[in-house]
Amino acid sequence: MVYRSRLTFKVVFLVPLILAMTILAFIVTGYAKDINKDLNVEYNSISRNIEHSVKLLSGMNYSFALYFNDQDEHLHQISKHDLHTQEMGADGLCLWLPKSRKIQSAYRADAREVLKLDYAAKAFAEGCEPGSDLYKDIESKLVLAPNFSFVNGIEDYILGLYYLSPKGYLIASPAHMVDHMHQNTVSIVQQREYWQEAKSGISSIRINGPVKDIATDNKILIISAGLFDENEFHGVVALDVLVSKLYTEGSSIGERIQFINLNDAVLPSNAWMPRTLWIDGVKTNQMMYFNWQWSHEIHSFLVNSAPFLFMLLALYAVLVISLIYIKITNERKHFKDLSQRDPLTSLLNRRGFEVAYKSFDNQKYEGLAVFDIDDFKKINDAFGHDVGDDVICGVANCLNRNSRSSDVVARFGGEEFVLYMQGTDADKMIEAIQRIQSEIGSTSTKVIEQGYTISAGFAIKLTSQNTGLEQLLKEADDKLYSAKKMGKNQVVID
Repeated sequence: MVYRSRLTFKVVFLVPLILAMTILAFIVTGYAKDINKDLNVEYNSISRNIEHSVKLLSGMNYSFALYFNDQDEHLHQISKHDLHTQEMGADGLCLWLPKSRKIQSAYRADAREVLKLDYAAKAFAEGCEPGSDLYKDIESKLVLAPNFSFVNGIEDYILGLYYLSPKGYLIASPAHMVDHMHQNTVSIVQQREYWQEAKSGISSIRINGPVKDIATDNKILIISAGLFDENEFHGVVALDVLVSKLYTEGSSIGERIQFINLNDAVLPSNAWMPRTLWIDGVKTNQMMYFNWQWSHEIHSFLVNSAPFLFMLLALYAVLVISLIYIKITNERKHFKDLSQRDPLTSLLNRRGFEVAYKSFDNQKYEGLAVFDIDDFKKINDAFGHDVGDDVICGVANCLNRNSRSSDVVARFGGEEFVLYMQGTDADKMIEAIQRIQSEIGSTSTKVIEQGYTISAGFAIKLTSQNTGLEQLLKEADDKLYSAKKMGKNQVVID
């Protein structure tokens, strides 16, 4: 019979692999949940920052509303002073810059160094002509420009704040924002949707973009609002928000959040967990999403989960080694057991019998019976070896059924069987052997029609005599020989 262990090498490697892959799936799931959690945190942070920017722009919008309603006469009084310089640039445009010391004189001395002024205005050439309508309009609006400086420095994600007049000039903070204004800037801006919407009389704050900033080439969002005096359109005030500064500093998740404008872009296939940008009272058409890149995510997962992966690999190795050890141990045990058993009946052979004999705890009596099938050669000759094997197996089964679990049953070869037992009552031990011999004979017709008989010799001794196995076997063999001589089908006892 070929030995087939259930613990095959396929099982040895595959079962730990399945377990490892299951644990890995939990690790990956946990990693994905952490990404989603961090992503939601960043989305919320970005939304709060944009909402804060909207509030700042709303404050500037309110300042313009006060200006238009003449609710602060002091502002107009300040505008009458000579607070700015004007000069014509090589581009044919007029540049206005603040005289910081004069403007700061309106504030307390201890606030002058804190309230830094960083703004400028740029207009068509007429803006440098004192007395012109454009000059007067610029001069009157510049009274609000210091507020631009103060708002611009509040948050690092605010790239700049500016006012664009329909009369063709720009007031901006920081001052360098006007450097990129040229002769066609006003006409270009006036074609944009937010300008057209405001010009048509729609008074709302809206978020535009993302677009690339001309100066820095960084992506920005433009928060804009139309300005009105009653129903008269007075231009647009806008705030540029630097997208790369909206998320938490140092966040590897935040730096890969992208914005798209749903009017002119389609959500890419690698967009993970997209979320529509929504701010109460603001017109938005943007969507945020995480820019998922498999190579980056796999690398990030391996780096961040390295301790768990090493432990998982170690666990897999330990399981495989353990299963290999169990497999080898079981196989050794099997082959050792196989070497001690009769292959036909699965009873112990002589070697196995000797090992079992040595493991007994001594009781008062010990007995050894040798059984031999009567006329077995005739059975083989008459019915063939297959039937002979059935007879041998029938005897073996009967011995197993009728003996105690503490007894040792063995086949020593051919048609000879041995049973060793210990007990405290010699008479009961003798009765057991006689019953077994009788049972074998009475059930033999189940194997072959005419049945068969068996003879036995039984040697019983006090264990205190230390007779030994060889002596017991010799005496039992002698008794078996006597049983055969006396007509067979009987048990001869001491």
